[in-house]
Amino acid sequence: MKKILLILICLFFTSTLLEAQEKKSGPPKAKEWKGTGEKIEFQSLPTLTMRDFLLGKKPNREITIWGTLNFPDNAADKNVPAVVILHGMGGVNDAEEHWIKVINSMGIATFMVDSNWARRKCKKDNNIKKEIPWCAAMNRGMNRIIDAYGALKLLSNHPRINPKNIGCIGMSLGARGCLYLNVKRFQKMWGTPGMDFAASVPMYPPCNVTFKEDDEITDTPIRIHVGELDTYFPVDSCVNYVARLKAKGKDVDIKVYPDTHHSFEATISGKKSMKIKGQNDGRCYYEENHSLPVAEMAPDDVAILSQVGFDDWYASASDKDKKKIFKRVKMRHKMGWRIPQFQYDRTCVSKSNTIAYNKVASEENEKLVREFFTSTLLN
Repeated sequence: MKKILLILICLFFTSTLLEAQEKKSGPPKAKEWKGTGEKIEFQSLPTLTMRDFLLGKKPNREITIWGTLNFPDNAADKNVPAVVILHGMGGVNDAEEHWIKVINSMGIATFMVDSNWARRKCKKDNNIKKEIPWCAAMNRGMNRIIDAYGALKLLSNHPRINPKNIGCIGMSLGARGCLYLNVKRFQKMWGTPGMDFAASVPMYPPCNVTFKEDDEITDTPIRIHVGELDTYFPVDSCVNYVARLKAKGKDVDIKVYPDTHHSFEATISGKKSMKIKGQNDGRCYYEENHSLPVAEMAPDDVAILSQVGFDDWYASASDKDKKKIFKRVKMRHKMGWRIPQFQYDRTCVSKSNTIAYNKVASEENEKLVREFFTSTLLN
């Protein structure tokens, strides 16, 4: 009993220390973004666990979220192209505002979706005891996909927007949404089959999960942009995903910027670089695994992503090794965490990550994105 108590005390102080470090070195306290433009509400869903998302388990209620619509100066009264913008974990920041200005300057309208603020009480709404901000641990950004489908439907019915020329650009977790919304399986579960985006630009998306049927996508042209030094996900996971999609004949490509970190195209709350302390599993590779939870886990564990190689490890691991791993998994579950991924090898977990503005990469990136949206939305 004393040993268990000591472990719990250590976990508490470790968690408290990490939270203190994040407050000291991380982004400023979140607040609602109130940019200029027309605020338009639309219906979406509350924060889902990754498991519920992948199984298509719809909740019995909807929530109201919103986006901010901005038309470029001297825009026409009809048939204006538009781009849906999906923000990263922390909400609308410098990168998102950067793209609003760039895209509006091209003569394209922008719809900045706020996926966070209406879900700021997600812990209470989902009866979750332990979570990181915005319940990002249990959802991993998959709600962005649902929000994007809702935004596409809304803009497709707007009298001034051309429904055939609506694109998407997303940052980090927003980029995950912008990338995987093109998967036909997800579109069938959460969107409207046949209602596709005209272009997709995922900016540094986490590609380190292989989902079932994720190479069966729409014909939407996709251009991924990542930094060579990004530690939030293995860069080669995006390169490999692009190769799989190209093998299926899809119009997909990737640009890897040398000597470049995560969130490279703009400053972060005015800062050129920032080190985010706290554990991050961005170097791990996962795959969707419906055999979870296994017998050693709690029956209501929501894990549905296993580290690549899990099945072989599970079949050959000794009882001692399994006991060590599953003790940690059961402990986090007992504490109230609802984590979708299972790790048996934690050497891929880092203790800090860097986000940094890179002027050279940013300028090249803007040029390429301008060219892509010109060819897909303006011509």
